Amino acid sequence: MRTRLVALLFAGLVVGCGGASTRAEPSKAPAPQTPAENAQTGATLDEKLRFPPHAVQEIPEGPGWLGVELKTRDPKQAGVVIEAILPTSPAYAAGLAVGDVILSVDGEAVSRPPDVVRIVTSHRPGERVALVIDRQGQSRILAVGLAARPDTDGMMAARFVGNPAPTWRELSAVQGSVPVEVAALRGRVVVLEFWASWCTVCRMTIPILNDWHDRYAARGLTVLGVTTDPAKYATAASIELGISYPVLSDPDATTSRAYGALAIPTLFVIDRDGTVRDVVVGYQSDRLAQVEARVQKLLSAP
Repeated sequence: MRTRLVALLFAGLVVGCGGASTRAEPSKAPAPQTPAENAQTGATLDEKLRFPPHAVQEIPEGPGWLGVELKTRDPKQAGVVIEAILPTSPAYAAGLAVGDVILSVDGEAVSRPPDVVRIVTSHRPGERVALVIDRQGQSRILAVGLAARPDTDGMMAARFVGNPAPTWRELSAVQGSVPVEVAALRGRVVVLEFWASWCTVCRMTIPILNDWHDRYAARGLTVLGVTTDPAKYATAASIELGISYPVLSDPDATTSRAYGALAIPTLFVIDRDGTVRDVVVGYQSDRLAQVEARVQKLLSAP
């Protein structure tokens, strides 16, 4: 069976359903949670996305990062396929394209995504790796300057901000009046949060979202919660936690995956035209204050 490193692997460190890998900074607010992390204190996500300059004055710490999403090919075929490229990443700057097949990295043949991850992360940011790729039957050699891996907020922003909000898939209403598609909310500003009943950090955002729903709904704001909990559990949790805004169930996580919400809570701000304007992963009081200011500005815009 074909294996795949899904969204936000990006050939550096893995951010996935098992939780985000990043440096711990205890002075910050609680990190986003996954089921395995529910009872644990996670790492915070507060670094800014930066692409290293050509003349590096200080070499960033940590492993190198390429910025691609990879999948394996048929075992009889050589190489690893690039399935997605993060904008502003080293791969994007070097001219790599979706569909390119990476045949080797620094002279070592690769056949699985972990092969690429291992070689790339053995280098530091600012160093170069040599890639041999196959593009539509023609071999090419590219030298790619690696960057420091950005935090989850940075990667999510690069992936979604400025782009149309992804289509919803297979959602069902748990409480409140919920449109069948995000496009039906055009003309309104939307705050869309991915959460779960087992996530203790998520509970910290509920009073804030309730407040936004109460104060800004009449001005054109729609607050929605999306959970992978089955509908009956989501209904019970919504009542128990006192959620006043509409809630949807995404039991197969199809919409959650479309939005890259692999760690929760993850919050999206979508403008009246359906364009993503901000993404926040985890509970960060300063970022939520920034989000509210952005919401107010979007509501005031003509």
